Amino acid sequence: MATTHHAVLTAVGDDRPGLVDEVTKYVTDRGGNLEDSRMVNLRGQFAMMMLVAGDDEAMSRLQDGLGALRRNSLVHAELRQADAGAAERAPALPFRLNTWAMDHPGLMQSVAHLLGEMGVNIESADSTLRPAPYTNAPLFEMELIVSVPVSTPVAGLRESLSRLCDEMNIDWQLTAL
Repeated sequence: MATTHHAVLTAVGDDRPGLVDEVTKYVTDRGGNLEDSRMVNLRGQFAMMMLVAGDDEAMSRLQDGLGALRRNSLVHAELRQADAGAAERAPALPFRLNTWAMDHPGLMQSVAHLLGEMGVNIESADSTLRPAPYTNAPLFEMELIVSVPVSTPVAGLRESLSRLCDEMNIDWQLTAL
């Protein structure tokens, strides 16, 4: 039985109809299977991240064909092996952290820095800038899914978040999942 390998394929290019079809066809035509993905249009640039599975031959075909994918689909593309086991992680609890603030530089970085200092891992992050209701002022919203190690007191995390968010005028909510 052939060993299944995993790789992350990233591709970024000008957004247009058919781009997802072209990139996913590239994967399937080479014997790969799309297992997980995140895709988004960011101001006309379409970014794709895909976890692709396949045997040795499929992974070789995917790697060898990257130049053709780049030329034919006009994307910047990279394939990165994802088989290496993740470092042993301590047991952790999942939480959702939502924040809202008037936009200014450093919002994501400040929160990410605090979480990192406390050993909290960010599993996924989504953010958006939109007009605030009534005023149309730029409102930065962020949603993070985080893993809080069982050795990190949640009360201490809440206190630290509260201090930081008060200093930066960020409204926030931390919810166990």
